[in-house]
Amino acid sequence: MTPSMLIERAVYLGNFIILFETTQGEMRTIDFKPLLNGFMGAFESLRNEEVFKKFYLDTGILTWNINLPKKSEKQINQFDIAPEYIYENSLPVAMDKGEYRISISGNA
Repeated sequence: MTPSMLIERAVYLGNFIILFETTQGEMRTIDFKPLLNGFMGAFESLRNEEVFKKFYLDTGILTWNINLPKKSEKQINQFDIAPEYIYENSLPVAMDKGEYRISISGNA
């Protein structure tokens, strides 16, 4: 993992889209809908938008606290997504006349 993949700050835009800034100052967006469709387990919990939008950053990584059925005393109900996945599946935010222009479909 390179430092540019770690997230400095992030904000929820709605509709399962997160705008984030990497530790290297790059602004990007990621649409999580494709990832959340078709998966079970922890991903299923994240399909609830109220749960999804309560992410936080843990050492530069998007993380969620989720309620999973308890299987053991050591179980941790914390879920994160690899920074590599987030970076590789995100789109850069374009700068246009001093303002950021967000592209959701890849047409920056």
